[in-house]
Amino acid sequence: MNQKPNTSLKKAKSKRHCVNWHEAAICALKIDLRDYNHFLEFQSEYILGKNSYRIDLLIIKKLNKQPIPKNIAHIFRTYNLFEIKGMGTFLSTDSYYKTIGYAGLFINQTGKKNQYTSLDISLTFLSMHYPRRLMKHLQKERNLIVEKYSPGVYYVIKEIFNIQIIVIKELLPEEYLYLHCLTDKLHDSKLIAQLADDYKIHQDQDIYIKYLHQLTTANTRKKGDSLMVCEGLLNLFGTSSEEIIERTKQEDAEYYLPQIDYLKDLLRKNNIPFDLPSRQ
Repeated sequence: MNQKPNTSLKKAKSKRHCVNWHEAAICALKIDLRDYNHFLEFQSEYILGKNSYRIDLLIIKKLNKQPIPKNIAHIFRTYNLFEIKGMGTFLSTDSYYKTIGYAGLFINQTGKKNQYTSLDISLTFLSMHYPRRLMKHLQKERNLIVEKYSPGVYYVIKEIFNIQIIVIKELLPEEYLYLHCLTDKLHDSKLIAQLADDYKIHQDQDIYIKYLHQLTTANTRKKGDSLMVCEGLLNLFGTSSEEIIERTKQEDAEYYLPQIDYLKDLLRKNNIPFDLPSRQ
């Protein structure tokens, strides 16, 4: 007997897909590590080789001997690769081994022959949820040690690379306010007030604006034909639900229209007819 699709689940997934969790996470990392950004270089969507494999985020530590007294950065080496999982996705064994493979490719294509080794690389898996199946696999099937280094930070011991798994919701908000608040269920008025106080100081900086935009979008609720947004977040971001909708439409156009123009040009060069209805 066929089961009816869960429409509420579909709506939840649809909302999550509208949020750019990667952008929000990268902004949160930059902000929570802002005291050390003068010797950290952030490169998002870093492309590997000719096959266009992508690393979600590469952080280059330009002063390798300079310590960073933050638990999420103790593991950092010269090159630090990040795999980021958003709210609707889980860190799987496939993602884990794919990223290890990418690290090998990165060593192969970076620098001169035998210039870098696994000791120059760290891998960070940034996950909204605790990856229970992966942890069990690493401990039971691989016989590796998974050690809780600090709240939300887990080290994988005896792996080929220096690896940590960060569970965002377990991070302490007093240490990692922006990372901890990456959720679509932000209701804590104290945390929102803390974000508001900090945002007022840095509201002219692009990474704060991008972060708050994604956070507000994530915490938008649909009720009937209108959008309901957490009141505290609206006050924090200084906007309205109508402005959020309009900005989303504008970002849609800025992203998709250049892609469409590129495809049309490519098809035209190959004498393939292409007719796309105009956007309303």
